Amino acid sequence: MLQTTIILSIAAIILLLVNWRKNGKHYEGLRAGIKQMINTAPLILSAFILAGMIEVLIPKEFVQNWLSTEAGVRGIFLGTFGGMIMAMGPYASLPIVASILASGAGLGTVISIITGWCLVSLSKMPFETAFFGAKFYILKTLYSIPLSFVAGFIAHIIDITFF
Repeated sequence: MLQTTIILSIAAIILLLVNWRKNGKHYEGLRAGIKQMINTAPLILSAFILAGMIEVLIPKEFVQNWLSTEAGVRGIFLGTFGGMIMAMGPYASLPIVASILASGAGLGTVISIITGWCLVSLSKMPFETAFFGAKFYILKTLYSIPLSFVAGFIAHIIDITFF
């Protein structure tokens, strides 16, 4: 996390200097960035609190039986369908998935959660149906569900083979 923060900070400083030298609009960029930070900070803070509560509230036995590496296929299926029903953006869903991983979930389960959320999330249904039509949404969903399972299975095999 520290390495990512350092890299992003260096990139921000470089872009600030480029903007300052090129067109002098660096104050506008700083204002826009600070405004975006102020608008998203409550959401991010709430998501981290929610993720911490989930990590504490999920019983270890549940994770061991249903989500761990030992759960195998069961965890992958639960992960895919859990990811599908997560109707939230990355600021909220990724901290929650990270807390599930920290609670002892297997790599295959976590990969299937993220893949299910990215590919099939039911929260996208109104938008995809409105823009592309119902037929597209149905076909995309039918093709994406197996991809989520496959991604989870591949991650599970890697997890049990190499880790």
